[in-house]
Amino acid sequence: MIRSSRTPLWIVVLSVVFASALLGTAGLASRTLRQRDAAVRDGVLSRAAHELESSLRAVTPDDAAAVLEEFLSRNAKSVDGAAVIGPGGVLASAGADSVDGYEVTAALGREWRPALLGAEPGSGGGFMGGRGPGAGAGRGMPPIRLRLRPAPALGREPALAGLVLAGGGAAALALVGLALVAARGLAERERREAAEAEGQRLATVARAGAGLAHRLRNPLAVVKGTAQLLDGRVPEGERERVVRIVTASERMETILSRLLDFARPPDPQPATFDLAALAREVASRGVEGTAAGVAVRADRAVPARADREHVETILEELLANARAFDPEGTLEVTVRAEGGRALVEVADRGPGLDLDPASAFEPYVTSRPEGTGLGLAIVRSLAVANGGTASLAPRPGGGCVATLALPGEGA
Repeated sequence: MIRSSRTPLWIVVLSVVFASALLGTAGLASRTLRQRDAAVRDGVLSRAAHELESSLRAVTPDDAAAVLEEFLSRNAKSVDGAAVIGPGGVLASAGADSVDGYEVTAALGREWRPALLGAEPGSGGGFMGGRGPGAGAGRGMPPIRLRLRPAPALGREPALAGLVLAGGGAAALALVGLALVAARGLAERERREAAEAEGQRLATVARAGAGLAHRLRNPLAVVKGTAQLLDGRVPEGERERVVRIVTASERMETILSRLLDFARPPDPQPATFDLAALAREVASRGVEGTAAGVAVRADRAVPARADREHVETILEELLANARAFDPEGTLEVTVRAEGGRALVEVADRGPGLDLDPASAFEPYVTSRPEGTGLGLAIVRSLAVANGGTASLAPRPGGGCVATLALPGEGA
């Protein structure tokens, strides 16, 4: 049996590995860019904070606002706001009083001590030492922080890191997609090559079988005819042997006829028809030799593109084969459309498969003593000739399912 087309998994797995490596590299590059951008940003802001600290160290708190405005005008490309923050809150601000930003600790002049304590200059507010509740509080400058709000220009660099990561992800997806397309192409090519090889092999078998059948038909007709003439002339005790000769000759004629059917199937004449309606028609005739029924399930019409007579022969063979293994049960036929194909399944509750499903379609392979071994071979030959496939599979719960797949409408 020709195997169905399957995507070569090694191509997909290899593409996923490369895609993962590509995505990992893109992620690493993105993190590196972000770290570089953060380092550059911190370096720029650190230099700006040092410049602001130097400017504030030479003035009093009353002049801080003007210093901040001048500082921002000089550093407009990198800083969008600045503030001086003491232990009790914001001492001076220019657009950064309530915004988180880059902060550093600064050391300002003695003029800032009264402002930090909330006292007027010269009031001796506790920074001058001595006794009393504030004694010793001024032995060193309270901590002052400078807060800088980065300008929008300093926040644009991370966009490049995001672009690198997005590009890596897109490239990884594209790689996997191309691998899937390539894998399907390889699978389809393998399927075509297998079909061609199978066709050549079957053609060889068919030619050999057809030649043999032609050579045997005439001698067999002589044997059968002679036995029939002897049937009325031999003694009664010898007639059983003559009858066995006639019966065996008729069986051999059947085998030779089926071999010729397999060897020289007529060329298909494809047309579009309703596969569900044909399945109901074939099932309504029943299967010769049994009164058990056939149930057909189809929700709607299922268009198929093939030779209707060939498909009718295939369905008859599949039903007869199923009935041979399940004489008393109800055979279940399911017809549906799937992926642009028209499918029909014939399921039985017989003993199931006792041989390889692929070898069951080989000529002369059968597990039935009375079988010719050509029924399923004819099924496959006709299916392939019409651009379809035939397969067998175990049925869950026992039995077997035979599946015929044909081109759907518009194929």
